[in-house]
Amino acid sequence: MRKVLSLAVAAAIFLLCALPASSAPQPAYPAMNIRLSHNQPVDSPEDVGAQKFKELVEERSGGRITVEVFPQMQLGSMREQTEMVQMGTIEVSIQPTAVLMPFVEELQLIDFPFLWPSREDLYRVMDGQIGQRFYAFGEKRGFKMLGLWSGGFKQFTTKGKQINSPEDFKGMKMRVMPSPLLLEQYQAWGANPVPIEYAELYNALQQNIVDGEENPLQSIAMNRFYEVQDYLTLSGHGFFGYLFFVGQEWFNRLPDNVKALITECEREARELERETQAKNEAGYLEQIRQSKIVINELTPEGRKAFADVSRPLHSKFANTSEMASLLEAVYEATGQN
Repeated sequence: MRKVLSLAVAAAIFLLCALPASSAPQPAYPAMNIRLSHNQPVDSPEDVGAQKFKELVEERSGGRITVEVFPQMQLGSMREQTEMVQMGTIEVSIQPTAVLMPFVEELQLIDFPFLWPSREDLYRVMDGQIGQRFYAFGEKRGFKMLGLWSGGFKQFTTKGKQINSPEDFKGMKMRVMPSPLLLEQYQAWGANPVPIEYAELYNALQQNIVDGEENPLQSIAMNRFYEVQDYLTLSGHGFFGYLFFVGQEWFNRLPDNVKALITECEREARELERETQAKNEAGYLEQIRQSKIVINELTPEGRKAFADVSRPLHSKFANTSEMASLLEAVYEATGQN
């Protein structure tokens, strides 16, 4: 009898050891709720990505972790949402890089005008080791940055004057986000930059408080800025990036399995957001074409004129040894040395 029992125990141990590692019990996810805010309308690429993140987290945690998505600035201005993450009032936000610049100065390199030769170059650099060097600066200021999402490349819209060269901006009032880089960028081009909150932009254009603005096609189309502008210039002068970020202290307190889950789900949501944004751009441009706005594209000569005026801004704003080193790494990685 003892022999039979011993054989049975040995067989059970053998079977347990033979099971694949994935069959071993996984640590249970804690019950928790994650609040995620962003600025764009429902069904925008950012919202599609945010909803995908929600779906993946809830599904893979077995419903133990829920995600509430607050689109279209429901929780306050862009800066207020950023501060809420920093203070731990909410857990996650997706904000333009320019909004984060007052908190993390080094991020302004991503917004440098005429820096990125192509979308592919940008993603390759920012998804790799150089991107991690950017994000490391955020950790020192209370932000854990997980990935760069796409708003597309920025274009000019204006009233009363078409833009073909920097000289055309002379005397024009251009709305910008409250970013020192963007303020000096437009000053270098001869314009008068005016910081205005995104939620107030349509009215500001309609009431002639400003003459123009810069935004990706998505924002121009979805917010119908073309209704109150005369010209759209396809300039592609800078990348409008969004960063998906969480509070560093909050992230540090999470169990390892939750950290891994959030990181994994953000990566997959980021890919969907980028794909959606790229697919939608042609439709956005066609929507704009149906309006009365006049569309032109910068010529190679016009692009060079803007690039020549803009390049000194790179050196001026990469004003620490760490930032200068990072800029050189981007130049080298994109073949601009």
